[in-house]
Amino acid sequence: MVRILPMASSSLHLVSLRPSLSSFRFSATTTTATATIATATARFGVSLTAYNPSRRLALFHLGSAIPQTQLFNVKPSNLLKTEGNGIEAGTTGNIAQASTAFSQENDLEWVKKDKRRMLHVVYRVGDLDKTIKFYTECLGMKLLRKRDIPEERYTNAFLGYGPEDSQFVVELTYNYGVDKYDIGTGFGHFGIAVEDVAKTVDLIKAKGGKVTREPGPVKGGSTIIAFIEDPDGYKFELLERGPTPEPLCQVMLRVGDLDRSINFYEKAFGMELLRKRDNPEYKYTIAMMGYGPEDKSTVLELTYNYGVTEYDKGNAYAQIAIGTDDVYKTAEEIKKHGGTITREPGPLPGINTKITACLDPDGWKTVSEKKPYIHYMVPLAGSGCNLPILGILIELVLFLWDLGWKGRLLSESMTKWEVQLGLMAKAKRRKV
Repeated sequence: MVRILPMASSSLHLVSLRPSLSSFRFSATTTTATATIATATARFGVSLTAYNPSRRLALFHLGSAIPQTQLFNVKPSNLLKTEGNGIEAGTTGNIAQASTAFSQENDLEWVKKDKRRMLHVVYRVGDLDKTIKFYTECLGMKLLRKRDIPEERYTNAFLGYGPEDSQFVVELTYNYGVDKYDIGTGFGHFGIAVEDVAKTVDLIKAKGGKVTREPGPVKGGSTIIAFIEDPDGYKFELLERGPTPEPLCQVMLRVGDLDRSINFYEKAFGMELLRKRDNPEYKYTIAMMGYGPEDKSTVLELTYNYGVTEYDKGNAYAQIAIGTDDVYKTAEEIKKHGGTITREPGPLPGINTKITACLDPDGWKTVSEKKPYIHYMVPLAGSGCNLPILGILIELVLFLWDLGWKGRLLSESMTKWEVQLGLMAKAKRRKV
């Protein structure tokens, strides 16, 4: 039914956990300042990126190599015009604009280079065991893990077509005593790629599932699709495709301003606009956003219905989680591009996973996560390795790596003080 093509990235490469020192192209001053901020941020949970010396130092070094007239696109004759003793400030605005543009370009470059991936989608269900049975028996998913939090009166179940560290999964939430939710009109559907839509639909019917659209070509295209509903009323689109590394391939949400949403997800989350299609006959436009091609990765499908600017979001669908290397910097980019931070970046209580949460311009929630390195030891299961010990050892290596930078900073500072004190003592002896 669902055939999964193995992903090349599913194997663990320990060298990818941290960049090698040879990958740094900055001067010692720049690298040291950047490391200081990264360490302080990680250790104390305080974002120091509001003051970012790495950007200023990068601009300083660039200015030392390139004439300012080229850097800021200012003609030499206009750079300093004097009249009497005053200097004309006509180029100040140009320089400020150039500096701002330079900063924005750096921000966008960081967002694009950040190792982001759609991790999971979270939504609420009224009968957890019933939903798990439907997903495993009808949709071919696997129950990856289940956790009960009795003190907070809820249970989670993670299901998907592969391990969480490499594939997009669903996180079902059951709140004690709540058996029904309002899905609203804003949430659209989830997409699942299958090799034979008709066969999958027959299986779902045999299991008592609800089919809302029989198999057939999509309107205006040739792809065979069908629509079904799970026990809670969430819609799933079945798309006929060949083997794929991401069978759980789409999350569709409706938005009130498509161009605004595209701009937000491109700049705040570094997604690419994979394609955009207008359907004037049916009065809607879609945009596919993601971190890779549609046939190999999960995408966010944004839908704009002509003339509709607001939707009822209900209380069933919760959020999408996206992986990032830096939740603090991610939060800054979200704020810059029209998002609203609902949870300031920082570690979750009791664990080392760092998150930040936000609302997009339409009010859809997204959580950015930075998981501890021990989380990535899961792929070694069954290989004979002692996972807890290996995870602790890697965390220790990373801690010592950070400590090395701090030791270098301390050593440099002490050397400077020793030289200064030596000079002061020498000068004092001369006076005597």
